[in-house]
Amino acid sequence: MSTIQHLTRTVCALLLGAASWAAQSQAPAPAAPAAPAAANAPAARQWAAPNEGVTNGVRALERGHYAIAMRSWRAEADKGHPMAQANIGYLYEHGLGVGQSYVEAMAWYRKAAAQNLPQAQFNIGTLYFYGYGVELNKREALGWFRQAARQDLADAQYMLGLALHEGHGTPPDSRAGLEWFHKAALQGHVGGQLMSALIYLGGDHGKPEPYKAHVWADLAHTNGSNDASLVRDYASYKLDRKEIAQAREQAQACLKTGYRNCLAR
Repeated sequence: MSTIQHLTRTVCALLLGAASWAAQSQAPAPAAPAAPAAANAPAARQWAAPNEGVTNGVRALERGHYAIAMRSWRAEADKGHPMAQANIGYLYEHGLGVGQSYVEAMAWYRKAAAQNLPQAQFNIGTLYFYGYGVELNKREALGWFRQAARQDLADAQYMLGLALHEGHGTPPDSRAGLEWFHKAALQGHVGGQLMSALIYLGGDHGKPEPYKAHVWADLAHTNGSNDASLVRDYASYKLDRKEIAQAREQAQACLKTGYRNCLAR
């Protein structure tokens, strides 16, 4: 196995922690609530529905008042609010103030997913991907990730890219995987940025592109990935000083413009 292949396998293993969510991306499942930039926050947080009951439930959850969160969300869920339904699923998945139950979690996620809520679709995909409370089914997971990814949920784009790249539930297709990693990367998803860098470095999509690998690895490192510095170092070996300087400038331009002035795929 080549060094790059070994590196890719190692980093992929680290990244495969994308967790279930009533809430947001790339964290070992099951995971506790965290800020949207990290992974796993209740649905109201990222998709900011103007609904007082859902928002109050999120605040209660953050204080550890799970019973209050449940009451706030249940009132809204019974009215058919999809975010409240997804967040109740989150409580059951993680056993917060209720008995842990993947069966109950799945039931509530399905209610929200039926209303096309991408977080709920992503959560269902995650349960199938890891076999939590259901028979492990990567093909089924792939379909749910795709639904959520098409609605621009970065976590789902990352997991769809991973499934396509590694061949989970479908034949491996690194070119298609890169497309979805790139979409997630442009939303600031550190996993998407790192995996984009790895594919560009190894050339799995067609040919090695160390300049692009350097840019995305630099961005992933800036956004908190310790593994990205190693990828960036490998890319540097294939670039001259001028190209390295340009790659660093490009990464800064990406950050300063909120990824609007960034690399085309």
